[in-house]
Amino acid sequence: MNNQPYINSSGRKVLEYISSDTIVLNLPFIMTQGKRLTKGMPYLKVEKKVAGNDTAAIRLLNYQDYQGVIYLNLQDLKTNRCYNLSHNMEINGDWWFWSLADFETLISN
Repeated sequence: MNNQPYINSSGRKVLEYISSDTIVLNLPFIMTQGKRLTKGMPYLKVEKKVAGNDTAAIRLLNYQDYQGVIYLNLQDLKTNRCYNLSHNMEINGDWWFWSLADFETLISN
């Protein structure tokens, strides 16, 4: 993790480090206030499945960017299971396998 902003090959700033525990992840499927993600905060995760969607309350434990890929370390609040989600920040468009939202964004839309 280099804590430097990530600008993809299309010239779009996708990742910006705000503080030691907060990033801005400018992707269409990050539905949080200001596209911010903060370590330790709860979010709603929607994951596309072959048949329907899987929804879970999660907590963001950590994040890391490496060679154009963002990795999010999450904990399922119901099962306490920890796992990673990732996304290639070079991909442009609205195509997604998963999405994260915060409570404020969900109730304001």
